[in-house]
Amino acid sequence: MQFETVPLASLLAAIGGGLLVGVERERSHAGSGVRAAAGVRTFALAALTGAVGAMLGSVGLALGAIAVIAFALAGYRAGHRDDPGLTTEFALVLTFLLGALVLSTPQLAAGLFVVLAGLLAAKQALHRFTR
Repeated sequence: MQFETVPLASLLAAIGGGLLVGVERERSHAGSGVRAAAGVRTFALAALTGAVGAMLGSVGLALGAIAVIAFALAGYRAGHRDDPGLTTEFALVLTFLLGALVLSTPQLAAGLFVVLAGLLAAKQALHRFTR
C-alpha cells in the first residue's frame, strides 16, 4: 500500500481505537492499586504501530508484531505476580492487529475496537454470568 493512498481517517481510526481500549484498561486497573503495564498511550501506540507496519508491508508488519509481542511478554513477566491474567497482553496484541486491519477495512476494524473495549469492560458481568 502506498503512503499517499492511505487516508488520514484510517490512521485516526487506528489511534482512536487504541485510545478507546487503553482508556478501558486504565479504568479497569484504577482501583486495584496495581499499575498496569500498558495504558492509554501504549494501546494507542500499538494500534498506530500496526497501521504503520501495514503501510510498510509484510516486513514492517512482522517487525511491529515482534515488538508488540515482546513488550506484551515483558509486561506479563513484570506483573504476573500481581495480576496473573493474560487479558491485557492479548488486548495489546489484538489492538496491534486491528491497527493493521484499519488500513484495508476501517469500518470493520473500528467495530472490532468497540467490541474489544466492550468485552474488556464487561469483565464483572461475564464473571457473574459464568458463576
